[in-house]
This record gives sequence, C-alpha cells and structure tokens, in this order.
Amino acid sequence: MGLRSFSSLNFHAIFFFFLTISLLKPNAIIGANETDRVALLAFKLAILQDPYGAISSWNDSLHFCQWDGVTCNDRRERVIALNLTSKGLVGYLSPYIGNMSFLMGLWLVNNTLGGEISPEVGRLSKLQQLDLRANSFEGEIPINISQCSDLLLLALSNNKLIEKIPKELGSLSKLRNLQLHFNNLTGEVPNSFGNLTSLKVLSLLGNNLVGTLPDSLGELKNLSQLTLGANHFSGVIPPSLYNLSLINLFSISYNQFHGTLPPELGLMFPHLEWIQLGGNQFTGPLPHSFSNATKLRYIDLAINNFTMQISIDFGRLQNLVGLSLGANNLGSGEPDEMNFISSLANCSNLQVLELGTNQLRGVLPYKVSNFSTQLFYLSIIENQIYGKIPSWIFDLSGLNQILLSNNEFNDSIPTNIGNLWKLQRLGLDSNKLLGELPPSIGNLSVLSELDLANNFLQGNIPSSVGNCQTLILLDLSQNNFSGTIPEEILGIPTLSILLNLSHNSLFGELPSEVGELINLSVLDVSENKLFGEIPNSLGSCINLGSLYLDGNFFQGAISPSLSSLKGIQYLDLSRNNLSG
Repeated sequence: MGLRSFSSLNFHAIFFFFLTISLLKPNAIIGANETDRVALLAFKLAILQDPYGAISSWNDSLHFCQWDGVTCNDRRERVIALNLTSKGLVGYLSPYIGNMSFLMGLWLVNNTLGGEISPEVGRLSKLQQLDLRANSFEGEIPINISQCSDLLLLALSNNKLIEKIPKELGSLSKLRNLQLHFNNLTGEVPNSFGNLTSLKVLSLLGNNLVGTLPDSLGELKNLSQLTLGANHFSGVIPPSLYNLSLINLFSISYNQFHGTLPPELGLMFPHLEWIQLGGNQFTGPLPHSFSNATKLRYIDLAINNFTMQISIDFGRLQNLVGLSLGANNLGSGEPDEMNFISSLANCSNLQVLELGTNQLRGVLPYKVSNFSTQLFYLSIIENQIYGKIPSWIFDLSGLNQILLSNNEFNDSIPTNIGNLWKLQRLGLDSNKLLGELPPSIGNLSVLSELDLANNFLQGNIPSSVGNCQTLILLDLSQNNFSGTIPEEILGIPTLSILLNLSHNSLFGELPSEVGELINLSVLDVSENKLFGEIPNSLGSCINLGSLYLDGNFFQGAISPSLSSLKGIQYLDLSRNNLSG
C-alpha cells in the first residue's frame, strides 16, 4: 500500500477497532501509562513497512516499557523517549504521538516516514529533542511546535517541507539547535529568530529562502554555527552578524550576497574554523586580518569578485586544511605577488589549495621548505604564472591532482615528477613548456588523466608512458613531439575518454596495436606525418565515436573494417593519399 493511499479515515477506523479489542483484554492496565501503550500501538499501526522488525516486539508478550526503542521513567512507567533511528520504517507519524505527555525525546532519523508532521506534536509540553531528519515529511512546519517550550533540539532537515518558516518558532527561547536544511522552504528568515538567544546552531542550507538577512540575527550571542548556503539570499551581510564572536562555522555560500568584507573580520571572529562565502558577488580585497583567526581550518571564498593582491600571512594558520580562492579577480600585477605561497609552508595540515581562474602573475617561489606533505589537490589554472615549475611541488608525495594549465610556464618539466606515486590527474596544458617529457612519467602508476597539450615539448614520446596502466585520458596534442607512436601507449586498456596525439611531427605507421583500444571514445592522430595503410585492427575499436586521421600521409584503400565502427559520429580521413 502506498503512503498516499493510506487515508486518515482508514487509519482512525483501524485504530479504534484495535483500541476496543485491547481494552477488553483481562490484563489491560487502565491508567495514565495505558495512554502511552495505546499511543505506541497507534504509532505501530501507522507503519506500513518494518523491514528489520524494529517494532516487532511491540505486543503483549512484553510490557511496553521493554519494547525496542522505548525508554520509560522508572517511577511512573511513562514513556520519556522513543528512538527508532535508521530502522527502515515506511509510513506516517501517528497523531496519537501527542498523547505521550511525558515524552522528552523523539528520534525517528533516517527512515521513510511521509505525510505531514502532525500538529499534535505541539501537545508534547515536556519535549526537549525532536529529530525527524532524513525522512519524506511533506507540507508545512506545524506552527504548534512552538508550544513545545522546552525544546532544545528541532531537527527537520532532509525532508520535503514547503512554505514559509513559521515566525512562531521564535518563541522557543530554550532552543539550542535548529536544523531545517535541505527542504523546499520559501520566504524570508523570520525576524523573530532574533529571540532565540540560546541558539548555538542554525542551519537553513539548501532551501529556497529569499530576501535579506534580518538584523535581529545579531542578537544570537551564543551562536557558534551558521549555515545558510544554497538559497537565494541577497543584500549585504548585516553588520550585526559581525558581533557574533563565538562563531566557528560561518557558511553562506551560493547566494547573491554582495558588498565588501570588513578588514578586521579575523579579529571579529576569533573562534572561526570554517568560513564559506563561495558563489556570491563579494568584491574588494581579502581581509588581511584572516591571519589573526588562528583556529581557521577551511577558507572558501571562490567564485566571487574579490580583487587586489593576496596579502594574508598564512603562516599563523597552522590548522589550515583547505584554501579555496579560485574564480575571482585576485592579482595586482606586482612581480612578487606569489610570495604568499611561502607562508603556506607553515600550514603543515594543508590538503587543498585552489587558486585557479584569477589574475595572479609572477613566478612561484623557487624553493619552499617543509610544504605540507598532506596536500592532495593543487590548482592554479588560468592565471599568468610564468617561469619554471618549481621542483618542490613534485616532492609532495601526497598529491592526487596537479592542475597548472593555461598559464605561461616556460621551462622544462622537472625530472622528479616521477615521485608522485599517488597522482591521478596532471594538467599542464596550454603553457609554454619546453624540452622532453621525462621518462619518469612512467612511474605514475595510478595516473588517470595526463594533459600536456598546447606546449612546446619535443623529442620522442617516452615508451614508459605505457606503464600508466590506469589512464583514461591522454592528450599530448599541439606540441613538437617526433618519432614513432610507442606501441606501449596503445596497450593501455583503460584508455576510454581520449587519446589525442594530433598536431605533432610523429611519423611512421599507425601500429596495429591500436585495435586494442576497445574502450576508447575519441582517437585523434591528425596533422602528423604518419604513413602506410590504415590498420584493419581499427575496426576492433567498437566504442569509437570520433576518429581523426586527417592531415597525414596514409595511403592505399580505406579499410573496410571501419564499417564495424557502428557508433562513429565524426570521421575525418581528409588530406591523405587514400583511395577507394
């Protein structure tokens, strides 16, 4: 039976029948605690599926205080807590839950309970913990919840709740933790939330809330965590929020906030550990006072319009784990503006460094000692960095991804690149790199993407590239590589997205081993000096969608095996010496 087909009329009919039978039993206990037993049985009736037997013990063989998930107080045998977290329950929340007048805690987290949250919950005057996260509840948040004046925790996140947040919730003066994230709530944040002066956690992430933030939020002097990301808020951050000196998590990413950040931000939030402002429209310089917030672990200011030089001394942020400043307009054009990288050497826990898509110019520090060996993600793409890629980067053995493409690096690739045995993505494309590709590249045994396109690399393609047996993408196009195509490359069984060797000076025949690339989608060897016949084995590359052989010296008849490429969408054989 589906959730929607279980009508309230049927529910009440079944319940009263069940209630009549139970009261006729000779051992039925008449009294206040009988109310709790009947309410629990009504709860059970509203459960349509109980795959793990979580409430199978709820019968007359045991006193209801011994039923799984039920906690009673010793003296009166009244139910004070019901915890059925992660039991796979499907059904509804019975309105008779409101009869359990001694209930202090209700935890139904991570089930599939649907329908509306019964307003009868508002009758639970002793309730302190209401946790209905990760279910399928629909409709509005019941205004009656505001009558649960002892509530400390109200967690309704990860449901399907709609409409506005009731302003009446502002009367819950004892509330410490309010979690409404990942619903479909609309409207503005109620001004009455400024009355929640005991609140420590406020999470409204991932809704459809709009408007400006009320100044009254600045009254929440005990607030330590504020998460408002992925909504449609606009305007500036109310100045009153900067008075919340206990804040350790400040997250308002992916809204339409604008304006500048106060220069003394790091002093205003001395306990700050996480700041997430990404995906807004902030402008101006980054506050240099971030260096005073010495507890900072994550800084995410990406996808904004911040400008000017990065003048933060990161050396004091020894707990820093992630720094994301990508997709801004940072940069002053000063030749020393990349010197801040050296101060990051003191951040021994740093794992993520994202500086891509800015206006940063200059050279990376030639020598940096003791840079974090925990760094696994480094991106400086789409800037104006020039000079040599410093060899210390390739000594950071924990690196998983290095993305330095679309810059002006203009020296050779350091030979110690082979030290990065954990590396999975290497993007050095669209620079001015010179010299040969170091054979040590073959040491990168877990590499999945290698993009060196659009540089000035020369010499033979090392056969050791064939040792990279987990590659799914290999792009060496638009360089000055010469020699023959190594057969070892064509023996990489995982190549599936792209093999691009075009616009080089490769010569010789296309090896018949190309037929082993049975998972490959795109093969491009155009604009080289390849000759001989097109190998029949190409017909075995049954997943090819694009094949570019143009601009070479292939000759002879076009291989009939190409007709086996049923999924081919783009085929270019032009500017060869083919016949037939």
